[in-house]
Amino acid sequence: MLSLPDWAFYPLAAMIIGGMVVTAVSFGENHQRSPEEIRAEGIVYEGEALAALIVGNGLTVEFLQENGTRFARIMAARGPLDGIQSAGAFFTLSPDERSAIDGHRVRVQFVAKAAPEAAAAEVRANLFIPGRTQSHWETFSLTDDHQVFTLDITPRDCTNSYAYAGLWPDWTNGANTVDLQLVEITILEPISC
Repeated sequence: MLSLPDWAFYPLAAMIIGGMVVTAVSFGENHQRSPEEIRAEGIVYEGEALAALIVGNGLTVEFLQENGTRFARIMAARGPLDGIQSAGAFFTLSPDERSAIDGHRVRVQFVAKAAPEAAAAEVRANLFIPGRTQSHWETFSLTDDHQVFTLDITPRDCTNSYAYAGLWPDWTNGANTVDLQLVEITILEPISC
């Protein structure tokens, strides 16, 4: 049986262990961005990032792919003010993302269309931040083609202890399903605080 001498074994073992540590650390690369980078680049949820979508009570979501494009099919069983209120089908902004929008006007764009079956006629959209509540849902008409729905928001407060970009499909007579392809948040000019 072949045996390495001590002078060769310990350096070789250290190199192997070091390689394993470097590989493990680099495998899970951290893509966390600073608030400054977020302001410059914006926040985009599309493709695999749509999996961060959370649905509140009364909604369901299915993640699908068609012609190479990923999307979320969202279905509403009730309205946003019926039962337990929530931000609908929403994305929660991280603390760094909230810091990036602090003290700035914000533009939120949703790219969506009516689903091919049980197509909702309308969709409601909102950016829930301090000062914006269920009464601030904005309603948009849906078609069979993807459309961009834009919210331009001037925050009431200069700091945001929470932020949720959400939407809620119409829930009338079983016509209650929307296909969401993208949500993009752009940080605009500063506001006076």
